[in-house]
Amino acid sequence: MIGLSMMLGACAPAVAQEAPDPIAIRSALRDHGLDADDDGTSVIASWNALAHAIAFAEDQFLTFKGQRALAMMHIAIHDALNSIVPVYDRYALEGERVIAHPVAAAAQAAFDVLASQYPDQYAKLSAELTRWIDSVKSGALRDRAIDLGHAAARAILARRADDGFAFAGTYEFRHGPGQYQTTPPWNGFVAQPGFRFARPFAMRSPDQFRPPPPPTVSSAAYALAFREIKEQGASTGSQRTDDQTAYAIWWMEFAEGSVNRLARQLTAERRTNPWVAARLFAHIGMVLFDTYVAIWDSKYEFNAWRPFTAVREAERDGNPRTAADPHWTPMRQTPPHPDYASAHAAACAASFGVLERTLGGHVTFTMDTTTAPPGMPTRTFASFRAAAAECADSRVRLGWHFRYATDAGLVLGRDIARHTVRHTLGRSR
Repeated sequence: MIGLSMMLGACAPAVAQEAPDPIAIRSALRDHGLDADDDGTSVIASWNALAHAIAFAEDQFLTFKGQRALAMMHIAIHDALNSIVPVYDRYALEGERVIAHPVAAAAQAAFDVLASQYPDQYAKLSAELTRWIDSVKSGALRDRAIDLGHAAARAILARRADDGFAFAGTYEFRHGPGQYQTTPPWNGFVAQPGFRFARPFAMRSPDQFRPPPPPTVSSAAYALAFREIKEQGASTGSQRTDDQTAYAIWWMEFAEGSVNRLARQLTAERRTNPWVAARLFAHIGMVLFDTYVAIWDSKYEFNAWRPFTAVREAERDGNPRTAADPHWTPMRQTPPHPDYASAHAAACAASFGVLERTLGGHVTFTMDTTTAPPGMPTRTFASFRAAAAECADSRVRLGWHFRYATDAGLVLGRDIARHTVRHTLGRSR
């Protein structure tokens, strides 16, 4: 079988402008008796939606199990497709190329990964698998596709065995100005301090893109961020506009939901080639998991206090430019982990960064969220970067993060997106 890279010519860096020629992919498939219909992208989107629904129902993505499961599932799909037509490098699966039906291979790979992670959802997963397998004509192409799906799932599951994602870790509160303290209603609980040691998918190590330390609490830079959060993030008496209050709530849905849903929308609207779509979703899964690993490394390395504590206890920060308000509360309840850097800012920057590098930098789009307040069902953005910036800003308006924490998150997320797209799943040679 002639590699697609030979048909398309030399590789270039992985950016939106170098997407493979879908006609060449269709030709390569037809050479082996395969119809190139639209189901290839539909099967990917369908499994993405189901995987998200199952993961959210179990723990709302709070334990990182769901992020890991989606990343593994989409890598398995990607590897299966690229074992049929070698458009991009595979991540985990090795061995000879296989002439097989891509829809059946993708469905089987997705099923095997999710069934291993959510065995109690076997009936629901099995029904989805049957739907897609039955859509493919029986015969050798389907049989080989099923075997290929099994192999792709086994490869990524083996690669991620003992990756440490569920390591609980330990944490001891430290006292002193700037040090993280528990916030209501968590009463001493902190979220998974051991996750910072999990093995990333694309980064070399959790601290590869660790940001510089936050400003010291005695500095002018800290005082500037303090005044902003005190005025803009308060539950009452805030200087936020009505629009800022509304979009702060609008952005409360995690990127795992909103950006994956947007990716399903955009790939359907653009009739994105299945190989490009598979790579896109795999990269989104990888960067979200890696971003949280990197953010957790930063949070528990720097142990910075949240605005809730900082504003209430400003009299002990040693900074004459700050003034305490012992009754200050943020617009929404603060999550149970340190401030620096912002996970949501980084996750939006990373996942939107993948979309930008795949679909282009000047894409106008409209998206929705499950946390949209009345009167604001959707928001429209002129670019993926603009959406990421507003996502980051929302955490300041909620009263959850100092501006320097969201700025650091944006930089970290963009770095991870750039690194992941450049160094994984590159064009096959």
